Amino acid sequence: MNNKEKYNIRNILGLQKSNNEFYTPEEPIIDLLDNFLNIPKSKIIWCPFDTEDSEFVKQLKHRGYKIISSHIENGKDFYEYEPNEEWDMILSNPPFSGKRILIERCESFKKPFCLLYGATIFSQSMGNTLNRCEFIFIQRNIKFNTPLGDIKSFQCAWIMNKGFPWKWK
Repeated sequence: MNNKEKYNIRNILGLQKSNNEFYTPEEPIIDLLDNFLNIPKSKIIWCPFDTEDSEFVKQLKHRGYKIISSHIENGKDFYEYEPNEEWDMILSNPPFSGKRILIERCESFKKPFCLLYGATIFSQSMGNTLNRCEFIFIQRNIKFNTPLGDIKSFQCAWIMNKGFPWKWK
């Protein structure tokens, strides 16, 4: 199957939407890193939905972590790409569409992951996918910027598999 066919299938499944790019502000990332996560500095973190300008990349690098960033705009489609270099876990804000298949792809790596998702994930048919996850609910809405400069506000939660290193600090 060529890429054109694959992308057409993704469009049918709702996995690619033109309004699916939201830039995470620094506040929820700082809150997560400073208050909940317990990631050893030796771990290599893959941010598979992030450019070098992403707040995830900036905040993690600022704290001394080694980061691998990739983004579909740079030809690194999460559904087809995995870094050649070693990595230990995923931390990112993925597209809000195609949640179930995206989480299943994360699970297929058999490594820890932590994803920021809109709280609508809990009202959608996810099968048993969420039964294998843990959650940190964010008390206030997050205001995301869009590529067009709009601000969209969503209630969100961090969703992680049970192997992700976190604790209440």
